[in-house]
Amino acid sequence: MGYWMWLTRYDGAEVAALLDHPHGLHAGLGRLRNIWDDLPTELGYDPSGALCKLEEIDTHRAWDALHVLLTGLPNEDYEHTSGDPPACDVVMGGMVMNTTGEGSLLRVPRLLRPGQVRAVDTFLRDLDRDALIRDRHAFLKETQPYSFEGWGRLLSGEAWDMVEHGVLANTFDTVRAFYSRAATAGNAVIKEIG
Repeated sequence: MGYWMWLTRYDGAEVAALLDHPHGLHAGLGRLRNIWDDLPTELGYDPSGALCKLEEIDTHRAWDALHVLLTGLPNEDYEHTSGDPPACDVVMGGMVMNTTGEGSLLRVPRLLRPGQVRAVDTFLRDLDRDALIRDRHAFLKETQPYSFEGWGRLLSGEAWDMVEHGVLANTFDTVRAFYSRAATAGNAVIKEIG
């Protein structure tokens, strides 16, 4: 239960074609959102044949902790993205996929274009995962990102958190590998927390 985050990747040219709308970018984002909403649950094309879902991963409930780990900032609310690109783009940044360009971080998909995906890939590739987790573990305990604790119990009876259980490291690796594949293929990425 709880909020999960899904990341999906798509051909960059297909996404660019959908964004190229005579009424501007926000209209293109609205069109992309409508087609994205019609995609099948499994991999493959939407009914119109305009967009193909190439791969999908999820971060389980570790998306907020991953964001805090990468940006070094707590989330004050889920209406605004904290941090700067490319760190914030890994989880929460990107273009809001609707006709207004605004919306909550929850249940509102966000798009990263291929250039942004490459920037995220470079950022993640250059990080020392273990050192980053070690350096920010106390901060994560202090800020208590969504669902950070409650991953079992230590022998002392203290609750295990995502770091101690290995969940955050595994999620980091999964997301880093996903962005690497997306960047190599020139893909766009759509993320949704819901």
